[in-house]
Amino acid sequence: MDLILQVFLSVFSGILLSLAIPNEIYNLGQPIFTLISLVPLYLTLTKINSYKRAFLIFFIQTITTHLLSSFWLAFFKDFAVFTLGASALGTAVIGGGVGLFFYIPFSTSKSHNQLNEESYNLKFVQSSSFKILYFATCYTIYEWIKSSGFLGYPWGTVSSAVFRLDILRQTAAITGTYGITFIIVLFNCIFAESLLKLQNKKLYKKTTSNSYLSYLIKTFSALLILIFIYGTYQYNKTIEPQKILTTIMVQQNSNPWEEDSDTDSIIRSEELTKEQIKKLDEKNDKANLVVWSEGVLRYSFPGNYSYYKNFPYEAPLIPFIKEIKTPLLVGGSYKKNEDPLEYCNSAFVFDKNGNFRGYYGKNHLVPFAESLPFREYPAALEFLTNFLGISAGWVPGDQYVFFDIPCKWSNTRILPATKYIDLSISYNKQKQLETKEPTVRISTPICFDDAFTDVIRPMFLNGAELFVNITDDSWSKTKSSEYQHFVIASYRAIEYRTTLVRSSNSGYSVVVNPQGKIIADQPLFEACATSFDVPIYQRKMTTYAKFGNWFPYTCILLVLAYAFYMYKTFTFSDYIPSYRSLKKKSKKRNSKNKK
Repeated sequence: MDLILQVFLSVFSGILLSLAIPNEIYNLGQPIFTLISLVPLYLTLTKINSYKRAFLIFFIQTITTHLLSSFWLAFFKDFAVFTLGASALGTAVIGGGVGLFFYIPFSTSKSHNQLNEESYNLKFVQSSSFKILYFATCYTIYEWIKSSGFLGYPWGTVSSAVFRLDILRQTAAITGTYGITFIIVLFNCIFAESLLKLQNKKLYKKTTSNSYLSYLIKTFSALLILIFIYGTYQYNKTIEPQKILTTIMVQQNSNPWEEDSDTDSIIRSEELTKEQIKKLDEKNDKANLVVWSEGVLRYSFPGNYSYYKNFPYEAPLIPFIKEIKTPLLVGGSYKKNEDPLEYCNSAFVFDKNGNFRGYYGKNHLVPFAESLPFREYPAALEFLTNFLGISAGWVPGDQYVFFDIPCKWSNTRILPATKYIDLSISYNKQKQLETKEPTVRISTPICFDDAFTDVIRPMFLNGAELFVNITDDSWSKTKSSEYQHFVIASYRAIEYRTTLVRSSNSGYSVVVNPQGKIIADQPLFEACATSFDVPIYQRKMTTYAKFGNWFPYTCILLVLAYAFYMYKTFTFSDYIPSYRSLKKKSKKRNSKNKK
């Protein structure tokens, strides 16, 4: 297989995966393409003959996937060179680097086959079944690497392409998204090896690889049956909420780049909110919480609280909150420090009397857009301030903040209020709940905070009963961006069996229940609002919540164990019978030459 064909197959693999991920054609993705997207890449890997070529084909495949699936990053105003260019290059380098590890068993098996065709101690690690397992394991590690840390980018992943496979997605409560990636990649590899088997029937009959592959297919089939049984049970299980938070989600659909002030956004949001409150009044109902999106308030808190008592001039914000008598969650800027000047991209909560009750600072900032390099150094900060503006980027929040919002008991709740037990709150507060209205403890991840489990998991473990994400993806101007962000976030609801609310400037605003089902949503790129009785369920500790990313860590240990095994095998020649015989023959020749 020549270089041109190898490059073509790598690009083709990237195209298939991009079609599988939510895109402009298939808004929520097309999992059929996912099931074959890595077949060309695997087939190419079996034919190459160098680590250099391995780096190249994985570099090409990952950069193709990134550019086609995340092209909308180019619309991030003046930062496209970083958001699209740097992220594409970084992702491709990671992909190429991991590609070197993908090639190890394929490389060693070829060299060993030339040296020793009868070696029994290497029989399994040279088999196609081992290569399948190894490929799926390495790919899982790759997706974990690219999705984690400061430079993490969890979009463009295999798990994001299977949103429509509801039964399979329930596995996230045990393994997180990485177990799903492993299963899908494993299917791709088995399919690819089956194609090779059909192509080389005689070769497979002469080796034990055929029997190993047969065992692997049977094991994989049994695993799929277990996943189907578990997923079907979890997805169709009837779950009863204990509390209800009647929430008004406002989607003002403003342009984040063109509006110099927040006047239009606030007025539009107030009008949409009043419409929903009026509808609730007609049904003799009342909202418990109003949620506006990220970045609505342009003037920083806490210093500008007085400003919003009088502005916008046509409809001041604070008097509006007092008028509707409903707590408000809204995004804005919080001045964390005066010298040096530091701002947080924040979520604010105002109580029903218009009092400012606190803020949560966004934890995971967008690299090179919200978080700028070297800003901790005075000289660099001065340059960035003069070049990019007064804030010169955001600083991350330094704590997890929760808000207790008054709500309602669910009509379907089995236990009376006096016997309700919630382990996420203190005993004293629990006693208060026995005689007063219930509250729900919400966490407020901002923007793509909800795409990172290292942000959401501490929120859940510290008592969150509801995730309320506020975001603004309107700058992307694409459906694919909105849906890709949503699909990744939706896994958090399944992983922690906790309801997720997403309120966005232009979409995708949605409510997702603990089974990953969409139970309310709003159309994209339209100014609208909706009120919905958000169900709050009893907190349950899932396997994933308890142990975190145990699955990719296990994959890493397995790869390290394989590396150690191969090191011992290559280092100690006694493990290879034919190598010993070659060594003895070499000694005899040397002795004859001396004589």
